[in-house]
Amino acid sequence: MSIISEKLKLLPDLPGCYQMKDKDGQIIYVGKAKNLKNRVRSYFHGAHNAKTTKLVSEICDFHYIITSSELEAFVLEINMIKEYDPKYNISLTDDKTYPYIAITNEEHPRLIVTRNQRKKKEARYFGPYPNVKAARATIDLLNRLYPLRKCYHIPNKECLYYHLHQCLAPCIVKEKIDYTDYKNKIASFLNGDAKDILQKLRKNMDDASQNMEYEKAIEYRDLIQSIENTIAKQKISINDLTSRDYIGIYQDDDEISINIIITRLGNIVQNHQTIINLYDSLEDEVWNYLYQFYECNTKPKELSIEGVSPSEEVVELLGISLTDAKMGKKKEILSMAVANAKFNLENKRNIYRNQVLKKMETVEALGKLLDIPTPKRIESFDNSNLFGEYPVSAMVCFIDGQPAPKLFRKYHIKTVVGANDYESMKEVIYRRYFRLLMENESFPDLILMDGGEIQVHAAMDVLASLHLDIPVAGIQKDTHHKATALFYKEHLIFLDKNDPVFLLLAEISQKVHDFAISFFRSSKAKGFFSSQLDGIVGLGKKRKELLLKHFITIDAIKKATEEEIMLAGIPKNLAKEVYTHFHLEED
Repeated sequence: MSIISEKLKLLPDLPGCYQMKDKDGQIIYVGKAKNLKNRVRSYFHGAHNAKTTKLVSEICDFHYIITSSELEAFVLEINMIKEYDPKYNISLTDDKTYPYIAITNEEHPRLIVTRNQRKKKEARYFGPYPNVKAARATIDLLNRLYPLRKCYHIPNKECLYYHLHQCLAPCIVKEKIDYTDYKNKIASFLNGDAKDILQKLRKNMDDASQNMEYEKAIEYRDLIQSIENTIAKQKISINDLTSRDYIGIYQDDDEISINIIITRLGNIVQNHQTIINLYDSLEDEVWNYLYQFYECNTKPKELSIEGVSPSEEVVELLGISLTDAKMGKKKEILSMAVANAKFNLENKRNIYRNQVLKKMETVEALGKLLDIPTPKRIESFDNSNLFGEYPVSAMVCFIDGQPAPKLFRKYHIKTVVGANDYESMKEVIYRRYFRLLMENESFPDLILMDGGEIQVHAAMDVLASLHLDIPVAGIQKDTHHKATALFYKEHLIFLDKNDPVFLLLAEISQKVHDFAISFFRSSKAKGFFSSQLDGIVGLGKKRKELLLKHFITIDAIKKATEEEIMLAGIPKNLAKEVYTHFHLEED
């Protein structure tokens, strides 16, 4: 902290971008400031919320870059976030990028679904759409109505779509095809005007009905109803056709809820919700997020926002106009965005709170069932091996009824030969709790063995030798490895399968079993592969990996010629050794 204290004294009263680093020199947070001295000092003085306190606890050093303006500092901040991906900065992941429908600008255009907006000249984009399924359903409808190209590469002869009148067959038509009218009608529909398509579908339905093609008429009727239902879902509309996003902000403690209502042609077409952590000022966190959001998604012509002050820098960079929504429908939609932002955050917290409370109630019920204090920390063990080979064990930890993956542990069995479940468990229990004793670490409130009486007795024998008094219970299994009862103090306790305590025990049992099996499989794969290639002079670990990567299986290596082994990157003399090793083995 002394280095930081000295550096704080030298901070300038100038705008700039700062980078916080951890003990390993990794950048964990990037921010910008109008005044570097005031902003950076604020992290190390005064009280903070829980998340900022966690950030500050990891800061071991900081650096800064002075800029000529706050705008330059903002641009630099965004670029550094992209470059270093600091763990405490907002980072938009793939699920924040919605799919688009695009009409390609090829000579013979296609309709495609994409998450990446490439160069504007390559296609015309519409959206975003809530999910890929909805976008593809829309494309399927449009492809049936308008004869655009369907194939990725133009073939040498016509396909089925041509005979279904869903393609103009540029593969066989030599004259220039004008797609302008089709593209305009598709664009009109994707922008919210379904009038022309509905008119065409109704005519097709009537024609099919008159020709007694009733199945086709029903198909057209269903399409019409589907489109009308989609249109009917728009409960709020405004008179102007300006593309506009309404952004509602709600902050509580160290979390910010953002709700973006996206409108196109006066209709609400999408609602985007997210909750981000507050480490910096509210305005900086929000505008930083919005800048990244609109780099990944279509920009509207206007933004209406409530909950933070306008940022001229971001607006200037994005090329979006800010507009007030003080009355009428615009005010109603913006108020709805704010209300949704508040609801989303409160709802998230309520759901989490209820989950935690239910889990804690279940843990308390387990304690009462066993007549022990509430087992807030539970550790569970399981063994795995293949007829005594590659023996491993695993331990999972649950705290307040929730898995704590960072506390999970894996063990290679070192002292036991063959398939001896009792002795294997004794070894692992001893290694685990002798280490906790030596390191003066916290012990669990309950040990759960993923097995019955044998494993429980093994654990109790070891704990007695270490003079530890920890309750031990075992999860009894059926032939399908499903939990059936709890073995405790030489008695079986049967539970109803819908009992929350039973469900918790089953969850712990499945978690430790899966963890042990996963570790066993990886150990077996490594051990089996190595053992088959042991004894070949000059064949080290890296070349074993080359062989595995190239041939996949040992059988494939056995069948390979010397020349084929060389193709895996093995030198000629060593390839001969490998070939001879397996063929001598066969002889």
